[in-house]
Amino acid sequence: MVLIFNWYQCESNVYTLGTIGTHRVVTTKLPSVGRTREAMTAAGNTTTRLLGIFQKVDYVFLVGVGGGVPHYTDYAKHVRLGDVVVSTPASDLNDKYVYIFCEKAERNDKGGYDYEVKPYKPADYLLQDIALRLVNTSVSWNTYVNEGLQRLRGVPGRWEPPEEATDRLCVDVGGGAFIEVSHPLPQGETTRSARVHCAPVAGGRAVASAGEARAAFAAHARALAYDCELDAVLDSVVGNCKDCFISIRGISDYRDGTRGKEWQPHAALAAAAVMKAIIIAMAPPTD
Repeated sequence: MVLIFNWYQCESNVYTLGTIGTHRVVTTKLPSVGRTREAMTAAGNTTTRLLGIFQKVDYVFLVGVGGGVPHYTDYAKHVRLGDVVVSTPASDLNDKYVYIFCEKAERNDKGGYDYEVKPYKPADYLLQDIALRLVNTSVSWNTYVNEGLQRLRGVPGRWEPPEEATDRLCVDVGGGAFIEVSHPLPQGETTRSARVHCAPVAGGRAVASAGEARAAFAAHARALAYDCELDAVLDSVVGNCKDCFISIRGISDYRDGTRGKEWQPHAALAAAAVMKAIIIAMAPPTD
């Protein structure tokens, strides 16, 4: 059975049962997601309660929006609004975490930062392996985006991607000033399509919204997306011995996923489409 935590357009404390491909799924929305520890404690308690009710859950998906980590010169490393980041280990690090939570970031004598972190890694990387195989295959998940747009006709919210001009990339030049710069594009091309990126996802108020610290920690952790603080949720998932879990973030802004509202509906849809593509690619259940 598959468990999906969703952060957009559904009531909290409601469990929805259904089927995706050959897999039975249960989905819910956490009661509150925010920066307070109270909110995340409530989210952790909700997770523990749900996993107690649905004890046959084998796979956990954390699905929602997030803030992208842009690269200002290299298209291959650049994350844009409407893209999706799937939590997978960094290929050049020995520590194969898929989510990393920063509890504290402090300046050191060398001008850099010292971090206090909690890394999370699944016992089984099945979902990450599927995501890595799908990353260069846009057909399936884009098909699910289009299917979602058809199903969501009449549902409040603008589910289509906003105009490309709304995807503004700015550089912090200090003193509260920003300058707008052009997005890097593939060589010889003037347009782009949404992409799926496989990389760690990060969280933590110590770095998620702080300009220099945010960029420094992303580089340190190899993270391509930030989200709200989900350490309590993952503590519950790991504590309940769920070996397969993955975070999927549709990119709605360049901070932590909570700032920009215009792209949130479409980003949430894109994340859900990638989730569906992964579930469809999973082997059928044996029981």
